[in-house]
Amino acid sequence: PPPKEGWDFESLPWNLNCPDEHFYIHLTTTDEWNGTHYDAQSDSGEAVSAIKAYARTPLPLYPSTTSLNYGTTIWEGLKCFRVESGKAAVFRP
Repeated sequence: PPPKEGWDFESLPWNLNCPDEHFYIHLTTTDEWNGTHYDAQSDSGEAVSAIKAYARTPLPLYPSTTSLNYGTTIWEGLKCFRVESGKAAVFRP
């Protein structure tokens, strides 16, 4: 459907053109998530120190990439079905 009339899309507050206001967390771990990654009581841990300013350390992706926000590229096109043993099988054409 066409966009609704009367909306000023240019003035919506998405801030996609203001990289100074964007941050991301670059955290690599091989362990399960625990208190060393983030401790809510002290607001400390590896996740806090892994916060990067997009303006100073940009990702090679634009912040509005849908796969970052919603994970849609992971699930798009997947088909799940049951095999004779009753287990679920996933297929991506």
